[in-house]
Amino acid sequence: MSKLIVIEGIDASGKGTQCDLIKKYFNNRKLSFSFFHFPMYGDNQFSDVIAKFLRGEFGGINEVSPYFVANIYAMDRYMFLPTLRLALDTMDVVLLDRYVFSNLAYQGAKYPNNSIESAKIKQWILDFEFKFLKLPYPDLNIFLDVPTEVTKKRIEAKREGRDRDYLQGKQDIHEVDFEFQERVRQNYLGIMEDSLDCKIVNCTIPALDPRDSLVIESNGLFKGFVKPLLDNTLFGDQNYE
Repeated sequence: MSKLIVIEGIDASGKGTQCDLIKKYFNNRKLSFSFFHFPMYGDNQFSDVIAKFLRGEFGGINEVSPYFVANIYAMDRYMFLPTLRLALDTMDVVLLDRYVFSNLAYQGAKYPNNSIESAKIKQWILDFEFKFLKLPYPDLNIFLDVPTEVTKKRIEAKREGRDRDYLQGKQDIHEVDFEFQERVRQNYLGIMEDSLDCKIVNCTIPALDPRDSLVIESNGLFKGFVKPLLDNTLFGDQNYE
């Protein structure tokens, strides 16, 4: 059985860049690996429903039941479970861009932070995905913590690429609501602090005004903060150069 490593973050937090650096790290160490990005757009009917939801075809964030949304994201992963299990059985490492904790953070943020309703849906998701659907729990869950003042600038800039095809030229209803994004971030921080094998990586050098925070350069972030976590998970306490 291989190691399951997950990269989490709010939208435009730099997950894709860090995933690329992690894949280079695996190649340099001659580790066999598989990489997957959730949702698995185009892979199953649930991912198609997710795409419609994010395009706003079912209404705004507050007009769609968070339990419905949590379910379609969970079932997207469940439909992919045979492929994921095969990769875990045959590869040294499986790397995921988003996984169950995205569902916890985003659906939990549909309710006021620290509310009973938010806690209830997060527990429901944990039980549904890990206990009922029996999705494998990660060996390492890394949350890239980037202030929403920083991600807002990135989102407002034109973002392109094949991973944007699901929008069909429209806006992502999760991305464009920056108050919602901050609630998601706060949910992530609370979840990661209280969960097994979860690590928070601060991606900025803080300033008195969050808008003045300095973003740590991608390679420096990887070498100084992400790589040591990988070294420890994959090789024990050794620090591989």
